[in-house]
Amino acid sequence: MTVLASAAAVPALVSQAAQQTQKTERGVVGYRVHRVFDVHAGPYHRHDDMVFAAVYEDGRLVKMHIVHQSVNGKETDEKTQAQTEQKYEHPAPGDLFERPFDPRYVPDYTYQMSGAREVQFKASVRDAGHGDGTFAVDGSGNVTSVQYTPTAFPPYTSSGTVTDQRGSVLPDYWATTREDQQFRGHYAVFGGGASVEITQTGFTRFGSLQEGLSALAAGRI
Repeated sequence: MTVLASAAAVPALVSQAAQQTQKTERGVVGYRVHRVFDVHAGPYHRHDDMVFAAVYEDGRLVKMHIVHQSVNGKETDEKTQAQTEQKYEHPAPGDLFERPFDPRYVPDYTYQMSGAREVQFKASVRDAGHGDGTFAVDGSGNVTSVQYTPTAFPPYTSSGTVTDQRGSVLPDYWATTREDQQFRGHYAVFGGGASVEITQTGFTRFGSLQEGLSALAAGRI
């Protein structure tokens, strides 16, 4: 059992959410992810569209396979797709949001109740992998939504928010089903913005990691 931060520093609702997250993200699960990215600044525009199938173990990405990846309507080559797969399978520090309701990262945040079932959080670690915001918890301790502002932004970005919607996707398994990211910033003399829309569907549970990897290799996810 993961040890949470000092009970005096963590509201009971946060402890409940962390315990429920640990409980409902166990096992081997496969699903598809659709990611759409748009950015514009002055005359510059870019549109990325990607679909990939992936296998996760206890909420951690183990292996993925790109089904489709295009930039401005043109399909990328095998080398680019392989590089993308490596980036997702081996994320760099700050690539993933270290969630304030994940037992591993509860000590990285301070908390304040902002409603009967809503928690406001603030990161004590100020990097790209953390954020400040709120999350909502249902009567069973499941986190249903999260909204936050990253504590560090990518180059050319000055502001932004991320919103996640979570739900029960399999018996006793919860996951993010949709994420929306909105950013504003400047490039040279041009103001601009970027948006990312991510949807996750087709959840399937497997009896073992090898079973999931075999299904991924056979195109059954």
